[in-house]
Amino acid sequence: MLDFIIENKIYVTYIFEFIAAISGSYYLNKTPKVRKEIIYFSWFIWFVFLIDLSGLYSLWAFFDDYKTFPFLKDSLFTRNVWLYNWLHLISLSFYSFLYIKQIERIKYKRILNYALLIFIGFGIIKLSSTNQIFFTYDMSILIAGVVLLIIAISTYYFELILSDRILYLKNNLLFYVSIGLLIWHLCVPPIQIYSAYFSIENVEFINMYTTVLMYSNIFMYGMFSLAFIYCAKRNSDLGLKTISQ
Repeated sequence: MLDFIIENKIYVTYIFEFIAAISGSYYLNKTPKVRKEIIYFSWFIWFVFLIDLSGLYSLWAFFDDYKTFPFLKDSLFTRNVWLYNWLHLISLSFYSFLYIKQIERIKYKRILNYALLIFIGFGIIKLSSTNQIFFTYDMSILIAGVVLLIIAISTYYFELILSDRILYLKNNLLFYVSIGLLIWHLCVPPIQIYSAYFSIENVEFINMYTTVLMYSNIFMYGMFSLAFIYCAKRNSDLGLKTISQ
């Protein structure tokens, strides 16, 4: 198992997730009066990191020949696809909520909130009513969630351009975060369409998938980390200037 993780550089994702989670905690510690949604976002990264770590159970079981977890052999939970199907639903819902929360125009906000509720309800029903979630990624949830997220972020950008907030863009944590989210969700979900081919026999697909996923994760969590550190420093400097005045 360890050789497989090292050979495919799977550990890189966990390192960058951990750095992003630590950076988020650093930001919370250094920044006074943090908005609730930013606090939720910082803790959500820890949640994703822990879920990703727990997803290693399938690799452990496979390379251990199911000696540690014999009940997993030939069961629906042999692969960890089910776990990430639920994580996709939770993540896309959370990130969409994060940017819908930033929208100030009541009409747009109401429409997107309804769309988010419909998406969550649709996702729960879909994942709870089929065994396919144990074998392949549910593309209807991925596509619907990615579209919702892109619309939410685009609406957020639209309001930024039309408001005074554009003047403070360089100190806007969520602007940097949105770039990481957009790049990741435009690169990774298209490849996950072919998740059924993720098996030890399809070495080429595994190599391509892990490479795209790794670099997408590096970019996204790297953006998160840089945003937290940079904005924490800027907010700290601004706070000192305010006090001195």
